[in-house]
Amino acid sequence: MLVTQPASANSFGPRFADNSAHSFFFDDDLSSGQRGGMDWARKNSLAPTDMTTSLDSRYNNKVDVWAYSTWNPTGDQREWYAWTTCVKMVSGSSSKCDQFTIVFNNKVPHSNYKSLSCHEIGHSVGLGHASGENRNYTSANRSCMRGGPDHNYYAKHDKNHINGRY
Repeated sequence: MLVTQPASANSFGPRFADNSAHSFFFDDDLSSGQRGGMDWARKNSLAPTDMTTSLDSRYNNKVDVWAYSTWNPTGDQREWYAWTTCVKMVSGSSSKCDQFTIVFNNKVPHSNYKSLSCHEIGHSVGLGHASGENRNYTSANRSCMRGGPDHNYYAKHDKNHINGRY
């Protein structure tokens, strides 16, 4: 008899996208792996939800997510693979973010940029970290929001959070 853990509820983070249309701009400094992972996650992890995505060929102040890389992270970020930051809140809101950056740390290479991009994009739509290890869950409950570069998709639970919000 196989017993599986119930889906662990990851928190819906304190910041989330201002609407269901999520536009992306990929800076020229992204490696081919980083760029490919972001585009794959945008199309295959986020797109099967109620969110719609688009890719802008140039940066403008209407882009929802600007992805770029750095060789000069500071503080704790020196140890991180990537991070997502709200850089422009919706006026008058303490939770809706108009623009995010996703920054890849070139000094800490990652083995699976699809999974890492899925994870960071998840933060841009409000998903928090999920607990546990994917190997302890059924396929529908595995998530890129858990630690470890072993899953490229959101869990059913994550998708329900996204679809419920947007």
